[in-house]
Amino acid sequence: MPKPDALDRLEAARTALEDDAPRALRLLPPPKALPAFVRAERDYLEGEALRAMGYLAKAETLFSKALKAKDDPVLLAEASLSSAAVLRSLGRTAEARTRLKAAMPKAFGHRLRLEKAMVDRAEGLHEKSLRVLRPMLAQAVASADWAEVGFLLWAIGGAERLMGWLEESSASFERSLEFFRRAGDKSGAGYALFGLAGVSRIKGELEASLRHYREAGRMFASTDDVFGKAYALCGTANALRQLGRLKEADAFYQRSEKLYSSLGDEVDLAYVVWGRGKIRLHSGKLPEAEALLKKALAMFARGGETRGVLLSQLALGQALYAQGRTAEGEALHAAAMRGAQRAGLHTHLEVFT
Repeated sequence: MPKPDALDRLEAARTALEDDAPRALRLLPPPKALPAFVRAERDYLEGEALRAMGYLAKAETLFSKALKAKDDPVLLAEASLSSAAVLRSLGRTAEARTRLKAAMPKAFGHRLRLEKAMVDRAEGLHEKSLRVLRPMLAQAVASADWAEVGFLLWAIGGAERLMGWLEESSASFERSLEFFRRAGDKSGAGYALFGLAGVSRIKGELEASLRHYREAGRMFASTDDVFGKAYALCGTANALRQLGRLKEADAFYQRSEKLYSSLGDEVDLAYVVWGRGKIRLHSGKLPEAEALLKKALAMFARGGETRGVLLSQLALGQALYAQGRTAEGEALHAAAMRGAQRAGLHTHLEVFT
């Protein structure tokens, strides 16, 4: 028999989830305290709470469990879409598409179209994603859904950045920040600042980039979003590295590394490893740089992170050339150029990354 308050606690956790993920986790009753027919919903709610805190791999495990509830079409749709979003963020886009197919007969059209566009964006199909995101933006503006407007502008800005449309990207992120603030969405504003910081860095506006990352870091410091905290630390390290403040940058990378490791987020952790390799490269510590860059390359390849693979190949090629291993360096550089052309990326032209 379930404990008398178990269902009440489940309902309280559902209510708390939107504003306080850690509290929702604390409220969730143990699975055995619940009747079998609601245990899948409990798995889904725990997955959503962990997802909100940045624990994506753990969240996916729970969404997979929730998907076994074949007799609840609404829960299946929700869990399928949430799982697809997590898999996309982890770079597992083929699996994300499989989840979307499972959701297709059940889910509301708007959310399904949005997640499909986000998977397209994650796979580098930027123009295809923009053809969906821009009309959705117009609809969100017309309905005065400012949080949705902020999110869509953030997504559009990211696609524009990777297409090399840097001024357009900056404008989209600035508008995203404006609308997230209008909506009172502190977390969304933090992610808009991340986008603005990233494109500012690519444009060589390094002090502005550092300022944006630090502002975002202050915003996430008072939240339970571990991913946001880790991303702010890594971004700050990137800006400091480009400013030549290598010792400070390495300290921020180390702090970010601890948080990403706790999340089990290999792709984003790989950017930390790559950044630390770049510091060793520019400090003339070539064997250390080579080891770190090879490690980052393998991590990016496992996660299907094309941009990271290209960055690692380019930096590793430089490290090998500096050690007199010219043929190896040239081969890596050529592979990076082919990969960039195939993916429609401009990573090889980035100086301030």
